[in-house]
Amino acid sequence: MELLYQTEVTPDQIDHLGHMNVRFYGAHARTGAERLLARLGITADEHQTVVGRDVYVRHLHEQLTGAPLEVRGGVLGGSTVGLRLYEELVNPESGEVAATFVLTFELADPTTRAPRALDDGLLTAALADTVVLPEQGRPRSIDLDDDPVAAAPTLEVLRDRGLAMRRPRVIDPGEIPVDEHGFVSPLATGELVWGGEPLEDEAGFRPLEPLPGGGSMGFATMETRASWARVPRVGDRVQSFAAQLDLRPKTMLTRHWSVDVERHELVVVFTVVNLAFDLGARRAMVIPDAVRQRLEERLHPDLSVVGLT
Repeated sequence: MELLYQTEVTPDQIDHLGHMNVRFYGAHARTGAERLLARLGITADEHQTVVGRDVYVRHLHEQLTGAPLEVRGGVLGGSTVGLRLYEELVNPESGEVAATFVLTFELADPTTRAPRALDDGLLTAALADTVVLPEQGRPRSIDLDDDPVAAAPTLEVLRDRGLAMRRPRVIDPGEIPVDEHGFVSPLATGELVWGGEPLEDEAGFRPLEPLPGGGSMGFATMETRASWARVPRVGDRVQSFAAQLDLRPKTMLTRHWSVDVERHELVVVFTVVNLAFDLGARRAMVIPDAVRQRLEERLHPDLSVVGLT
């Protein structure tokens, strides 16, 4: 694998759990991927843009303020439809692999997002020196052979089960980053899923939970996967839905669906594995019974065959 990008954890990247927020893992990986693709001659211009279609992340070691980071990666495989890359975010001082990534990119028309085929010559060059997915990059609880877009429930099912997480809203460039053509940034999964006005009776997940003996519990992200059905744009009216697919003593698997409610079209599916985390002790803990009971109100394992390991 080649070195693609060097950076460090800055104070503005720290979240409520005291370590680097998951969105910055994705931002660093995207920067590294863009540099790798550019070296292969795959770049955006007036005729094409590079679209991130699927991003899997496995978090291995938390990173704190000041930690130096390197993005290393290479090409896993591909076809004229698109390329799949593998990357690692590494702390060169400690030698820790902070996170691993499997990313799928496609070419598209910049104004319509209609797919474009990858040039045969560029594809041949890209596949001339591929890397093998190492053990630390292999998913534990999220199956990359699963197709969460094809398996997504309809808008009617999501509504009938009361799984709405946010109120419907129109995509506004003042709230969600978009490109010059009005299409939502590939790094804006979080804004689509968690942005907007929460429902008053929303149950289930909360960022922090008070512990009976004092202190707080949060949920540390262990694995995520963002799978895009289509790229939304300014003016689309979207709504977020969510359900727990699996609950274990210390972990939960949640799936989020962002849907264009006017067209009844899926936008993105976001799957996440979270670990209950004692902020004071900075270690995993069993999910408290009161929290588990609330999470079980949104437990719908039949919406996916995926289960935790």
